[in-house]
Parts: sequence; structure tokens; C-alpha cells
Amino acid sequence: MTRIALLFALATLLPTVAAARKAITMDQPMLPAHLVEARRTPLFDYATLPESLATSHRTTVWAEFRVQAGTVRFVDLEGEFPRDERLDVGDTAVIVPGVEHQVEPSTDARFYIQFFREPDAAMVPGAVSVDSLDRSGPWTHRQRDLDTEEEILEMVTRQYFDVGQDDLLQPYFNFGPDFFDWQAHIRTVADYWCHVLLYAPDYEIDTIERHRHLHDQAPFTPESFDRWLRIFHDTVNGGWTGPKATTANKRATGMAWAMAQRFLGHGVWRPADGGSRATT
Repeated sequence: MTRIALLFALATLLPTVAAARKAITMDQPMLPAHLVEARRTPLFDYATLPESLATSHRTTVWAEFRVQAGTVRFVDLEGEFPRDERLDVGDTAVIVPGVEHQVEPSTDARFYIQFFREPDAAMVPGAVSVDSLDRSGPWTHRQRDLDTEEEILEMVTRQYFDVGQDDLLQPYFNFGPDFFDWQAHIRTVADYWCHVLLYAPDYEIDTIERHRHLHDQAPFTPESFDRWLRIFHDTVNGGWTGPKATTANKRATGMAWAMAQRFLGHGVWRPADGGSRATT
């Protein structure tokens, strides 16, 4: 065999070897066979990838990440067999519900996410399925503190139920029913408050910068800060009483003030009451 023929033979084998190595080293999850396709995201690229997808996140349903151009690094951050793999054109990665992951697209990448559902499930899932969402009147007081994961999830769910119906704030979350996953968003926010109130009181995360893309698309106003903080305080005060509820109100007030300082400028907005509005 000539040297040129040998090089050609090796070149044709390399993709096969790489694919085999990938199959051996990665424990690939499989989509349940009975699921059917549901909604899908728009076609994203490096510039249009929403912040909620650019950072580590979870889905609440089975999904598949599909690459149409460029390359994307797909990384599982938890799970029994976490993956860290490069996806090329035509490659897919199954997204397991509840498993935190993140993606890192190349500057020329184009990709979308295809969600799946049970055959008899709604095409577009609604918000988190909890009793409080069947709302026919004012929220009932829980007669306790925000001292468990369940109570915190209930608080965040109530808050976003009201945010989603508010004419001033709802547009900031209106990414369209085709791809915004309210369940995953509420879980992410609830995780943050669980860390603040239960696990690590000094827990720090730059929540301000995580909101910059929203401000860039539709600048925040003093009125939007007033409205968000009022809904947060009303949600907490209408459902919970105790030291952790007080802490949540104070933390939210400080968070809103710091965010206004950064996005609106020094002294442009301050909390109307200057405090936490906590009830005792």
C-alpha cells in the first residue's frame, strides 16, 4: 500500500473511530419510546441564545438538543453518568428532565431544542402544578414561616402567577408559549430562595447581571421596580409569618435597590417604604 493510500485509509477511518469512542465513553440517555414531539424553540445562535438557556438550567420534560450549524459543548452538571461532549452539525443530545446542564455554543453555531410530551398531554405545559394555581380568590395564609422547600416553592409559584398576569411585568417574561418553560424558571428561582433561607444565609449569586439581558431588551423603570417589589411583599405577607419571611422581604428589597442602582443609576429609585414591609 502506498503512503498516499495509507493516509487516505486512515482519514476515512477517523470519523468511525471517533464515533465509536464517543459511544463507548459516553453513557447516552435514551428518550422513552412512547413520547411524542411537542413544542420546540426557535432556531438560536450564539447571539440570540436567551440568558435562561445560556446559564446552567434544568428542564421539567424530556427534550433533545439539535445542532444545525457550528459546534456546541453540552455538559451535564449532575446525574449518575454526567456528559461533557462536543456536538457537531447533525448531532443531538437527549436532555433528561431535572438534570442540571449547560451549553456553550461556538460563534457560528445554530441549534434548537425539541421538547417531548406524553401522547395525551397538552402541547404546551402550563405552570407548576400545585393546588394554589387553581385560584378563585385571594391567596390563603399558610399560618407558618417560609421554612421548608415546599413552602418556598409555593411562595415563588404564587409570586409568578401574579407577575404573569401583571400588565407592566408580564412582557419581561413573555418569551412566547413556544419555548419559555415556566416550570423550570420557577424551580430555578425557588432553588435560589432555598439557598438564601434554608441552606446558606450568606449565599451570593450575581442575580443582577442575570437580569441584564431583560433590561437591554426593554429597559427597567422605577415603576417596574415598584411593582415587582410590591408583588413580592404582598405574596410573602399574604401567606407567611416568621423570621424567614422577614428575611425574604428584606433580601428582596435589597436586591431590588441594588439592581436599580446598577441599571437606572444612583438615586433614581428607592423602595417606597424604605424597608421590608414585613408583617409580624
